[in-house]
Amino acid sequence: MPDMLTQMRAIRITVDLVMGVIIMGTTGAVIGLNLGGAVLTITAMLLGIMLGGFLSRLGARRFFISVLAGSFIGGALALWLGGPYAFIIGAGSGGAIGGFIGVNIELFKRG
Repeated sequence: MPDMLTQMRAIRITVDLVMGVIIMGTTGAVIGLNLGGAVLTITAMLLGIMLGGFLSRLGARRFFISVLAGSFIGGALALWLGGPYAFIIGAGSGGAIGGFIGVNIELFKRG
């Protein structure tokens, strides 16, 4: 147990960590809002924050940037083509596609 506390104290706050926590926490909060209720919103947001922090420790900067780009492009296209009611669906779908592309870019760069 002391080893885990030592590791937690040694975590440096980096740009990747902040970006991961903000992106994934916001995503969790939006999902919780759509499901309804304050408890679901807070729970989903906390899960997103933990997931974003974990992914940032793995070095997922390109993944986060591709998710952001996909969310913006998908949200803008959905807003333009479908109106405000399609915005959340378009941003979520664009973020998912952006994440998929980001993961594939990472895999192709390694091989």
